[in-house]
Amino acid sequence: MEKEFLITEFDLERLEALLERCWDVSCFDNKNLEALQKKILNCIVVPPEYIPGTIITMNSTFTIENEATNKTETYTLVFPEHADIDGNKISILAPIGTAVLGHRVGESIEWAAPSGHRQIRFVEIHFQPETAGQFDT
Repeated sequence: MEKEFLITEFDLERLEALLERCWDVSCFDNKNLEALQKKILNCIVVPPEYIPGTIITMNSTFTIENEATNKTETYTLVFPEHADIDGNKISILAPIGTAVLGHRVGESIEWAAPSGHRQIRFVEIHFQPETAGQFDT
């Protein structure tokens, strides 16, 4: 059975619109679009004010730990037009972006990085729009 994730109504609307815009655009990898679509189809949708502050939502800034190296990295999960790898802003359409959406602090996941499988653990959320009262960010 697949894990169910929480997602806000606002994030779901924006992600569905993003998928609709991207399906026939050649610069997007359909494999990544399919992974995001599958993930949001299995989500439990909640009003933004009810999402726990320990869950990664769109525009959240969080720290992960590579469990093999114990190295930590901090990222912000963003929409493709705001992605900036030098600024540690990862696109929801990148494999790691789709992988982290909806996970909680303390959870570990394995995901397929371009360099092979990685095991990461979610260490901390530094900023989550909903916790900050920004329900439409």
